[in-house]
Amino acid sequence: MDFIEIERMEILKEKWEECFSDVIPRGKYEVVKISQDCNGTIIELASGNNLLTINFNFVDALRVCDEGRRIVTYNEIIDIQKYRENFYGNPLYQVENSEFFEWLSFESCGFCTDVQHYAIITINHIIDVITAEIPEIQISDLC
Repeated sequence: MDFIEIERMEILKEKWEECFSDVIPRGKYEVVKISQDCNGTIIELASGNNLLTINFNFVDALRVCDEGRRIVTYNEIIDIQKYRENFYGNPLYQVENSEFFEWLSFESCGFCTDVQHYAIITINHIIDVITAEIPEIQISDLC
């Protein structure tokens, strides 16, 4: 087996589950801004008149990709296929059995294990965040 086949097998083990669906309005979200500094990482998404702000106070790892570069994820993770049909819904997921978490655990020699992998899917991006903290969610009007 080559590296790509091994990576694909790892991705297929992932379990994606919507989170904060009782708080986040369903919509077609696009990235407005991603900012990261000593106070944390803030990701702003827009859909219609809603501005969704996701604040991670501390981030262990952050990965931002154009959705066209995550073809295996988009096509083969069963848990996101309904969302993928028209990119309408809740953009925030928790990911179990994550290949990104496995990579971070390996790179940190096993020191980074009490963390959670969150994934954000928008029309044009997939953003992966690994953190030990629960994100703060804020909804406001775009006007």
